[in-house]
Amino acid sequence: MIRNITILTIIVSAIFFMFYYSKSTSLSLTSKGVEIKLNNKTIFLESIRNKVMPLTFNRLSVMQNSLSDGTYFEVASCEDGYHFEKNMQELIGKIFDANRVEQLFFKGDVYGMRVHLKNGQVINLVTQINDSTTLKIFYGIPYEKFSNILKKLTGKEFKTLPLGGLFELPTTMTKWNELSDKFQGVIVSPRKRSSK
Repeated sequence: MIRNITILTIIVSAIFFMFYYSKSTSLSLTSKGVEIKLNNKTIFLESIRNKVMPLTFNRLSVMQNSLSDGTYFEVASCEDGYHFEKNMQELIGKIFDANRVEQLFFKGDVYGMRVHLKNGQVINLVTQINDSTTLKIFYGIPYEKFSNILKKLTGKEFKTLPLGGLFELPTTMTKWNELSDKFQGVIVSPRKRSSK
């Protein structure tokens, strides 16, 4: 009897922890702007959608949103049975065809990063991956706004951040079309079951 109560208590605690953990971080685009939640801290950046550009590929669909403040919010979703690679720095590096990706913070499934492109440009971004099948990327955030976001979310000042991300991006900077052949290093195919 005591053993059953202990097992039930552990299961209920695990479910509560999973529910709390999954709800404590999020990155979302609403009709009024972008909302970033990290535990008990929420940042809202007002902006409206200028343009929505859907991209459809075999195994992956992407919704690119151009926002009024010069930033972009993209949501990429895998087909059933596929999932994104687990290493977020490598994944973001492939998607942007970057020289280098710095991870500045990570909490739950939300990351703050700086992407150094091959042309020397720096892109500031916040990204979230849900269940390994949906990837959200909010990028093109100006330097001052980005350092304020980092300070509010992490409680730390990032004094050593090199300047970057100062200007509005002229267009989307992700390279989905160039990756669309096989999406190698971006998504993983389902494992084939061996026939017996």
